[in-house]
Amino acid sequence: MRYPYTLFKVKSKLGIMWHARFWDETLKKYAHSKTTGILAEGRKENRREANDVAKRLYNEFITQKQETETKLILQATHPKPAVKTVANTPLVEYLSNFWTSESEYAKFKRDVKLKPLSAEYIKNNHEDIRRHVVPFEFFEGVTVGNLKKSILKKWLIWLAGRRKTKTKKDGTIIDEGRITGRRANTILQSVRVAIRWAYDNEEIPIDPFHKLGDITEIEKEKGVLSFEERDKLSELPITKKNYKSRLMMLLGSWCGLRRGEMRGLQWGDIANGLITVQHNYINAEGLKKPKWNSTRKVPIPSAVQKLLDFASEQAVTISPNNYILESPKYKGKPLSKNFFRDRVEVELLKLGISIPQQEERFLSCHSLRHTFVTLAELSGIPDVEIRAMAGHKNIRTQRKYSHVPQVINFDEARRKLETGTAILPKAVNL
Repeated sequence: MRYPYTLFKVKSKLGIMWHARFWDETLKKYAHSKTTGILAEGRKENRREANDVAKRLYNEFITQKQETETKLILQATHPKPAVKTVANTPLVEYLSNFWTSESEYAKFKRDVKLKPLSAEYIKNNHEDIRRHVVPFEFFEGVTVGNLKKSILKKWLIWLAGRRKTKTKKDGTIIDEGRITGRRANTILQSVRVAIRWAYDNEEIPIDPFHKLGDITEIEKEKGVLSFEERDKLSELPITKKNYKSRLMMLLGSWCGLRRGEMRGLQWGDIANGLITVQHNYINAEGLKKPKWNSTRKVPIPSAVQKLLDFASEQAVTISPNNYILESPKYKGKPLSKNFFRDRVEVELLKLGISIPQQEERFLSCHSLRHTFVTLAELSGIPDVEIRAMAGHKNIRTQRKYSHVPQVINFDEARRKLETGTAILPKAVNL
């Protein structure tokens, strides 16, 4: 074995300096050199001092070499975990974190666009991920970056076959068949928005939703009440037990209020024969503005005023901030969402519309708002006024709420056609 280091002289500005070079067993040569800082002067040229320094430098060289080799071995056997990016994040984890109030997307909507996502919207999307994405077996092990259209197509097939169930108060679970195409597309959208956010931010190279399309929806037209049915509803007896549910029915069918707007309606919103629709009550958020900021005024028909007068007589206290449809169980809170769903069914039964007929006609709480738009059109109210009272942004939205063919009196139309009498709009008693 060769000597581990040797000394040699190098001429420098300071004079002749001792240098040391070290043997590299891997390279089989003296491959590394370093100055000792010792001048070669005097009778013995300080060789002994230079040798002591060279010995120390060699030991340092060996120690450093061993540490480097050990580090390389550890890196080979225990590589550093990859830096976490959106692309290598598990899909389910990414989607679950995306639909939270503190996600980057939610903050962008809130702070940059000044159009904050509602807490209920975020909650619903988060729940859709939990119920309809997490259980899908082919998403296991898939990251955001390797999500492919072929996997999404498998998911759409699986999603289209999902069943909708309803749990009754006694715990009985009712199978209501497959979820509708519209519901499936709502779930699909919760994933599409999140993935396209990543694509738009250039965090993934391709958009797997490109040209994927939606699940075909078989639209079922929302049902509406006829003039006769709405009039009969207004004429039914009012009692302490039913006045809230009756008021709900008339606020929807005569004034076009949404469920949240009915829940948020306060006594301070009633003045001078008008309802100022300026509140919307959402469980997760409390009182807020109406949907799409559609604050508006609506005239109070006599049938609705009669019920409001009755409600004021029953109220313990009336102040501008008291809810008109206040919960009897939770003071200071409006009636629950379930009240509206359940009591619509009861009120329609009083009109002689059976449960099967309600299902066949697709009648629900929201049908009351459709009834308002439809009967307002037949009453001859101009479209621009209907939109103003309903809070619709444009004629296209209004048309979705109009179902005139459902309530045409064909016998009356035939009589007028045969006699040549002009078809005049039905008078409206406001």
